[in-house]
Amino acid sequence: MAQQGFDLNAILKQAQALQRSFEENKARLKQETATAQVGGGVVSATVDGEKVVKAIKISPDLLKDVEVSVIEDLVVSAVNAANAEIEKKINANMAAFAGNALGGIGGGNLGNMGDLIGKFLGGGKV
Repeated sequence: MAQQGFDLNAILKQAQALQRSFEENKARLKQETATAQVGGGVVSATVDGEKVVKAIKISPDLLKDVEVSVIEDLVVSAVNAANAEIEKKINANMAAFAGNALGGIGGGNLGNMGDLIGKFLGGGKV
């Protein structure tokens, strides 16, 4: 005897809609960018949502009397800072997405569920 109110087709449709929504959200995240400045703003790096470096800016003033190794270190620092910034944006977005998609399980604090979702989505914690 089948249980009243249990509709597998409806659950599958909801899962498909959630998957489409997730893919759309993921595509939007790829378009996000983050820029970080280091050395008092003399070097900046911009990365996209896939953590691909899109731009490096170096102030001409830095090139006057500075060794190349200092510039290299500043570029590495700027890229690392920009990647950390985009990671924060991605995590915040995915946490909001997961909270909305799951109806706010745990009052918005997903706890271990957030870790599982993050692993499922191919990233870190949500």
